[in-house]
Amino acid sequence: MRILVYILSLLIPSLCSAQSLSIEGLWQQMESGIAYRERALKVEVRKQELKEFQANRIPVFYIDANLQRNLIVPTTPVPAIAFDPNATDGAIIPLKFATKWSSKAGLQVEWDLFDPRRRLDEQQKSLEVKRAELDLHQQKIDWQRGATLAYAAVVLATEQYALAQQDSMAYLDILRVTQARYEEGREKSVNYLTAQQEFERKRIQLHEAWSVLLDADLELRRFTDLETTKVLSSNIQDIVAFVRKYDPENVALFALELDRKSYDLQYKALRSGLYPSLKANAYLGEQYFSNEFRLDRGKEWYGSSYVNLALRIPLSSLFTVQPTFRKLRAQSEIISLKLREETDSDRISSQQQQVKIAAAQSKLDRLKAVMHLAEQVKQEQEQTYAEGRLLLVDLNLSINQLNQAKRDVWQAGYDLIRALMQQQR
Repeated sequence: MRILVYILSLLIPSLCSAQSLSIEGLWQQMESGIAYRERALKVEVRKQELKEFQANRIPVFYIDANLQRNLIVPTTPVPAIAFDPNATDGAIIPLKFATKWSSKAGLQVEWDLFDPRRRLDEQQKSLEVKRAELDLHQQKIDWQRGATLAYAAVVLATEQYALAQQDSMAYLDILRVTQARYEEGREKSVNYLTAQQEFERKRIQLHEAWSVLLDADLELRRFTDLETTKVLSSNIQDIVAFVRKYDPENVALFALELDRKSYDLQYKALRSGLYPSLKANAYLGEQYFSNEFRLDRGKEWYGSSYVNLALRIPLSSLFTVQPTFRKLRAQSEIISLKLREETDSDRISSQQQQVKIAAAQSKLDRLKAVMHLAEQVKQEQEQTYAEGRLLLVDLNLSINQLNQAKRDVWQAGYDLIRALMQQQR
């Protein structure tokens, strides 16, 4: 399986030059992820919506044309005296006020000369762009945290599997020595049976380590395509050094700031809604009226043009808007208080995280010292056992202590990486 190459890279460093993936390379693949591209497209959509809104500030020109056939010519009764002074009092006559055919063609112009809400609506659109960008930034932070921890988990699982392999092969040699001594009568049967049991435990640990490595490998594939990757070239120390360089940002603070600006804009928009608006509407064209469908007859086309200015002054809003004013002011004040609370909380959390990072680093340093001491103990115990001056149970104890010390160091390194990445909010 492909995952075996991760193990071989620990034993054959030359493999690290072929199709390797470092932690830096992993971060560079962030923008190719589906979730990132989805949010990047949402940013683009919001930007285009803003440009679309800005384009609407120019006058709107369009050609207006229609053709109408009246199946029944509209008729209305009118006082006869309006057309015949000699008509009797109260007499009415039917009057047709249309023809069988009518048409209209011309140029229409519409223009909002003054809209008090327009500038504020544009600012609200700009806030929507910033919200989409903030969501993209949050996705970036979440991806970096998840991908880094998944990468570190594979590195850690690889180290553990390699240790389990080495431990299993080393203990096989011990088992052979114990068997030879037992067959020569220089070792008790109980010690030989104990050695066999311990070897089986080593095999169990090997299979468990392999299972953990497979799971970690699959988790990393959530963040990147590993089909062409053969080697993870960064170790725990490399990852720690890499993530230390990144200064985190509190996205929640930026989100609250956008909320506060949004409420302020809503408040201003509500106030601007009390101001009058002015709109211009102009038309230049001709109208056709005839009982025959002969649009080519110029004498039956009549000029039609006008310029219209519409002034809109709100009245009822003056009496109904006050509760909404008070609600928006209260909501804005709530956001301001939350912003202050989040700022204080962020400062304290940052200090707490620095304490956790320092503690994790100190723990890692101490565990490394423990591992080096355990290595010396194990080497001395192996020499003593080879000379026949040490019980097998004592040798097993020193081996297990060293293996546990290595696991503790790797886990402490992973915990340090996690503490560093927890700064990313």
